[in-house]
Amino acid sequence: MEIKKIETLELASMIILFQLGSSIVLGMGMEAKKDAWMAIGIATAIGIAIHFCYVALYRAGGTGKTFTRILQDAFSRPVGIVISTLYYLYFLYLAARVTGDFAFFINEVILWSVSAWVIKLSILLLVAYVCYLDIETLGRSSQALTLIMLTFLILVIVFMFFLEDFHWTNLRPMLEDGFSPVIKAVFPTLMTFPFGEVIVFICYYQYLTKFSTFQKKGWMAVLISGVTLIIIAVLNVGLLTADLAKIFTFPFMKTIEHINFLNFIRHLELLAVLVFTIGGLIKITIFSYAGIQGLAEIFKLKKKQMMIIPFLLAVYFISAAFMNNFVIHLYIGLKIVPLYVHLVFQFLIPILCLVMLLIKILIKKWKRRNLKA
Repeated sequence: MEIKKIETLELASMIILFQLGSSIVLGMGMEAKKDAWMAIGIATAIGIAIHFCYVALYRAGGTGKTFTRILQDAFSRPVGIVISTLYYLYFLYLAARVTGDFAFFINEVILWSVSAWVIKLSILLLVAYVCYLDIETLGRSSQALTLIMLTFLILVIVFMFFLEDFHWTNLRPMLEDGFSPVIKAVFPTLMTFPFGEVIVFICYYQYLTKFSTFQKKGWMAVLISGVTLIIIAVLNVGLLTADLAKIFTFPFMKTIEHINFLNFIRHLELLAVLVFTIGGLIKITIFSYAGIQGLAEIFKLKKKQMMIIPFLLAVYFISAAFMNNFVIHLYIGLKIVPLYVHLVFQFLIPILCLVMLLIKILIKKWKRRNLKA
């Protein structure tokens, strides 16, 4: 059993970076047009509830246990191994998807002449290095990088609200097309991406020094990332209008291009690329590290570092072979995967697992009472 090595604040920082990750550049919730902020707000509330459900699942499974062990306890050893393997392959696929997101992002915004495969390889080499340095480095790095990202975003948000191009009228009238577009934006896309993806953090709870503290305060990380995405949605619509924001591939980058504070602070989009790519790098690392340590446990490897190269080679192959067309990549990621993949791994299996664990806990209590009687 590995020694727990990260603090609550470090894990909370990881969650913030993870949820902002690719969400911040893709412009989430634009299916709801002017009401994108409302859709994200509802999804944030659902995300907080999801967080508490995953915490309850971990507690029911027994604190200090790995995700693999929890699944084995719930479904029996053979079935648990199969399901946990599927989860780690799911994390592998999501790591490949996020790698594709940021390769397209960097390629379109700043490195136009560089091949996508070079960008993907460079990203994954950095991920491999962080995974090799282990969980302590990931935790400390996330804490520092979260401070940098949030500081940058606060400055950007303040500058934008003072721009003449920002119009509150672009956000009115509310619910112009009724509540249906908001619901369609929330289900299944927003509730699964990025909020449901925190299922991966069950793999990290075992490393916490004080799980009880995280249990009480961890939801604040989900709230912070949710509020940030709400403000970004407001800025995108207020500056670009809902119709334009929906058309642009990376609407927030287009919004940042409007910043020109006293003809001195301008062209912040170059700095934004660096800051947002760091968030993406952490998200890929979080998926990868969870998959690496999980598969290393299943295959009973003495050192989980032995799984880094094969795992990330698989991530690179999937991203390079199947994620070359950005339109198709986005359609699959926002329309197909949430409905047919995310719902299974983020809701169906965890609910079944929690029910099974609670039943077993109740049976154990019933047996103890009978023995005392």
